[in-house]
Amino acid sequence: MALAAQKLLAARPRPSALSPYIFMTDPQRVPDPVTTVRALPDGITIIYRHFGKNGHGALAETLREITTAKNQQFLIGHDPELASAIGANGVHFRRDADVLAPRLWREKRPDWIISMAGLKGEQTYHRSLEVLDGLLVSSVFYSKSPSAGDPIGVDRFTEISRKLPVPVFALGGVKATNADELVGSGAAGVAGIDGLI
Repeated sequence: MALAAQKLLAARPRPSALSPYIFMTDPQRVPDPVTTVRALPDGITIIYRHFGKNGHGALAETLREITTAKNQQFLIGHDPELASAIGANGVHFRRDADVLAPRLWREKRPDWIISMAGLKGEQTYHRSLEVLDGLLVSSVFYSKSPSAGDPIGVDRFTEISRKLPVPVFALGGVKATNADELVGSGAAGVAGIDGLI
């Protein structure tokens, strides 16, 4: 997976502050994020998504210590206040056609890395995406995630990544056995949960 991510980094059509390898936590699918993050490669991006789970502040602080030691980028899922409080590198926001929160926080924190989940289906963006360091588009391949929906496939992902003026990361069902299919698609990198562990 790391090798495929490096190939995508070398072929990026647009620069991005995000690493080409993004791991996302999930309270259900990653019950022990501390052990998992410690085992992941140095230099990648970790997006901590707490979904309001109890104790998320203390866990975020612990993960921040680990990611700092491992030179990993650390983003908080849709919680800029927590990101600011613990000194995270930035925030990953929920999908929003108006890109409101990313635009607001780009003005407040120009030093942050800011990403967002991509819209599903044929929805269109009403505002510029250029405030983003990355847009995570899913689901490229079949995924067990309840929110994944039908996979769009590499061809459709390629169309999206070439059309949008922002670095686009492939999310959903990405794993070592299919990541190489994304080389040449315009993907700025890969993101996921199960397939990246």
